[in-house]
Amino acid sequence: MLRKFGYENSKQLKFIIMKTKLYLFSICAVLFSVGASAKIKDGKALMGNSLSDFGSYTIVQSDAPLAVEGKTIETYDLLYENTRNPIRIGILEERESTTFLVKSDEFEIQYKCGNGVFGVKKLEPRFQELPAEANEAKLNRVNYLAQRVICRSNKSDKELMGLIACYLPNLVNQEYQASF
Repeated sequence: MLRKFGYENSKQLKFIIMKTKLYLFSICAVLFSVGASAKIKDGKALMGNSLSDFGSYTIVQSDAPLAVEGKTIETYDLLYENTRNPIRIGILEERESTTFLVKSDEFEIQYKCGNGVFGVKKLEPRFQELPAEANEAKLNRVNYLAQRVICRSNKSDKELMGLIACYLPNLVNQEYQASF
């Protein structure tokens, strides 16, 4: 079976998998350091560089809050220098975790922080507004798997939003990034 895919033995395949994991870990480490260095200016905006084609970002309090299950939640606008439309981040405090709903006109996903672990999750059906098939087509599966655990330490909501701003561009397949 391995020969069918061009691999002579399982050691070669394991080496390629290990090399891929190391590559993804390196990217995550760089993005984490950028997200951690984001600065809050004037107490109103969080700014940083996403190290992606989206460019630098600014996160500000939104004038149009998200409503979830009949409740208005704290909402922020994520603005990138090289995109046209803002992305909204809603923060939903739940019993044992905090959910960050990330929504735009084109794409939606959620990040979750619970028990000191922060990472991306598929959007729960109760939060879904866009057709699931269209949203799935835009999702980069490799980067999704790499972002399931971004960090394992307690951080503030603002620090976590900075991480979202850095990691989010990599979740969108390259062919769809121009529509943002």
